[in-house]
This record gives sequence, structure tokens and C-alpha cells, in this order.
Amino acid sequence: MTDFILLTGFLGSGKTTLLTGFLRHPEAADTAVIVNEAGEIDIDGAIIAADAGDLPMAMLANGCVCCSIANDLLYTIEALVAARAQAGLSPFRRIVLETSGLAQPGPIIRSLGELGPLGMRVSVIATCDAAAPILEKDGFETAAAQVTAAGVLVLTKLDRANQADIAALDTRLGAVNPLAARLVEPDPARRALRAFTTEAAAGSLTDTAPGHPRIAVMTARIEGAGIDAILEWLENLSGLAGDRLLRMKGVLQPADIPGRLLFQAVGSTFDAPRRFTGTAESGLVLILRDLAAADIAALQPDFPAIITARAATPFRPRRAANLKAN
Repeated sequence: MTDFILLTGFLGSGKTTLLTGFLRHPEAADTAVIVNEAGEIDIDGAIIAADAGDLPMAMLANGCVCCSIANDLLYTIEALVAARAQAGLSPFRRIVLETSGLAQPGPIIRSLGELGPLGMRVSVIATCDAAAPILEKDGFETAAAQVTAAGVLVLTKLDRANQADIAALDTRLGAVNPLAARLVEPDPARRALRAFTTEAAAGSLTDTAPGHPRIAVMTARIEGAGIDAILEWLENLSGLAGDRLLRMKGVLQPADIPGRLLFQAVGSTFDAPRRFTGTAESGLVLILRDLAAADIAALQPDFPAIITARAATPFRPRRAANLKAN
């Protein structure tokens, strides 16, 4: 299976440096790279090409891929896969799309839905500048969408920040997105390698962890509802929250079908529910912007959902997912 990795992160957070660092490793073999540059001059593409060697590369220029050139993205991916097959080579191990720092992951992931027949596994990596925390400056909505969509959060520019600031950012990121693994690796080469070879793993959120005043993490426990009622509630949730629903993930047991189902969404892009056979506790983790637990509870008062703010994630057992250097 080919991993399609969406590399996101706010302007200047170190996406290109992380990617070029990875491309220098032998583990980057069988990787294709797509670069989305918002400006007219493709600076990032030129930098990456210098380290890509013979790896396939494609450029998407003059626009932000999340809102203006989704069709070009689909065509580019299909062309890369077709060229690989025509050359008689095995499928790519991974395809990495480095987005513009202004891109939001949700619309990009929505556009990738048409690639279902290619059987790609989509994941998101977000870079976070430790020297200039992204949730504290202009562009909050975009930065929040990038951070909460990620399965792996990579703290960058650690040499420019003191240990107290790094620890504070690490804690805050864990509170804002408890569903992501966080990579705090001081060595740039190891950081780049681990960023692209670490699987996402849900972390934990303590009740005392400082989050962000505009981002709320909630748990929704739903019991006794059938699948149609659950889907209706999720549709109403999406309608109420819109882009303020930054991330959702969890496992539920519908009352009228056997087995449990995994539900997840990035922004307003919902995956189809699929069977889940793991041992995770049932419940949904909701990450929302500018909404409170009372707003969600009032959405459909007769629906059997118990909404709890800032509870530990039920998706995995409570354990640390902090990937610090040994």
C-alpha cells in the first residue's frame, strides 16, 4: 500500500527543511514528491529538487492546493502512479505532498477521495515552529486546522528555543490535539527520518493540561443509538460546526448492527465508517474551535450522547505518546 503523506505547517515552520532532510536518507527510496508553491516562483521546489536525486517530483504552482488546483493534484498523482507502473516498477512506498503554508488539510483530503481505487493510505504530518508558536499569531484558523488534522506533530527549530518554551509548546500541542504523536527530536537528521517513519498514535490529555482558549477537546459517549441515528447526529454536528469541527475520531457500537465502527473526520471531511476490531474504549474525541460542550449537548437534546469537555481520549488506553529523543 502506498502512503500518501500530506506535509503541512504554517508559513516558515520548516516543512521544506524537514522534507529535504528525509530525502537524504536511504529510507526515502521509492518516494515521490509533489510540491505546492503559492507564489509565482517555485523556490521550495528548487530546494527540494537539489536533494531529491532521481526521485520523481512534480510541481503545483500559482495557487493553494486546498482551494484552487485540486483537479491538478489528482491528475498529478494519477500520472505519477501510471508512469511508475509503465516503467515496470513496484508501487511507490510513499507520495509526499508538501503544501503551501496557507493550505488547510480538510479540502485537500476531501479531493483525495477520488483516489480510492488506488488504495492509498492518507496521513498528515504538521511542522510546528518551537521558536514562534503558530497558535499565538495571525493565521490562527489555518494553523489550528493544520495542527489538529495531523497524526504526527513535529517540533522544529529546537535550536532557536529554550527548553522551557519547547516543553510548554509540547504540552499545549498535546492538549490541542491528543490524537497525534508528537516528535521532539533535537537532531535534524533523526527528526526528518522519524517524522516520515512514525505511525500516528493517540496520546492522552490530562484535565490540567493547558490547551488554547479557542480550541476545545471533548469526548462524546454514545450508547443505545442505531447507525442511522448516529449518522444523523454526525450530520447535524457537521452542519452546526462547519469548519469549526477541526477533528473527530473514535469508536462506537451502534445498537442495531454487530461489531464496532471507527468514525473519523478532518474538518468537514468525514470518512465512511469502517469495522474496528481493536480494544479501544468506545467514544468519540471531538476537537472544535469556538464551540463549547454545551453547544454540542444542545445540538440534539434527545440523542443519547454524553458530552464531556477536556476528558482523556477514549480512543486508546491512557499512555504517553510523546516521542522524545532517547
